[in-house]
Amino acid sequence: MPITLVTPSLALLPSYIAALERNWTRDNDQDPIGASAQLARIQQDADAFLASLSDINGNGPLVELNDGSKVPRLPRARYWISDGEFAGDLSLRWQKGTSELPAYCLGHLGYVVVPWKRGAHYASQAIVQLAPLAISHGLSWIDIAMGIDNRASRCVAENAGAIFLQQFNAGPEADNQEALLFRLNIGTLTSSQGEVVEYRDTEHIEKVME
Repeated sequence: MPITLVTPSLALLPSYIAALERNWTRDNDQDPIGASAQLARIQQDADAFLASLSDINGNGPLVELNDGSKVPRLPRARYWISDGEFAGDLSLRWQKGTSELPAYCLGHLGYVVVPWKRGAHYASQAIVQLAPLAISHGLSWIDIAMGIDNRASRCVAENAGAIFLQQFNAGPEADNQEALLFRLNIGTLTSSQGEVVEYRDTEHIEKVME
C-alpha cells in the first residue's frame, strides 16, 4: 500500500493516540509508562506536544553523554508515516552546514513502523520520500546505522537504495555494540524534475526499527 510522509498534525493525532493506547511508543513496542506520559502531554496541550516533536534549529538544551560531557543538540525534524492513519515515525537529524555528523551521532535517521502495519515496506518508502526534505535541510547524503544483528533495519536501508559502507564499534553511547553503516546518496533518488523514484521492493520486512 502506498504511504505518505507527513508533518505530525492534529488530523493524524487520533490514530497516533490509538497507537499510544496500545502501549506503543517509538522507543518500544510495549512501553506503558512512556505511552501514558505522552497521552498526558497530549491531553494537556495537543498543539504544544506536536510542536515539541521537531526542533529544526537545534535550540533544545545540551545533551549529556554517558561520560557526563555535554554536547550541542542537533537540529531534528519528525515525520509521521501515514497510510490514511498513523503507521510509523521517522526522525531526521543533521548538523548545520554539512552532511557530516559529529562522532556522538551515528546516523541521520531513526525510524519505526507500528507492529500491526509491518511487512508492507512502509519504512523503505518513507526513506525514499524523505530525500527532497533532507535536501531542503542541506544534506547530500543520509547515513543509516543499525546494530549488526538488526536484519530488518538493514533490509530497510538496502530497499531504499542505501549502500553498505562499513562495520564499526558504536562506542560507549551505544554500549560498544558492533554496528553497520549504510549511506544513501539522496541525489540518486530524485529525477531531473525533482520527482522521487520508486524504492527497491526486494524483500519482505517483518519488523522495522533503527
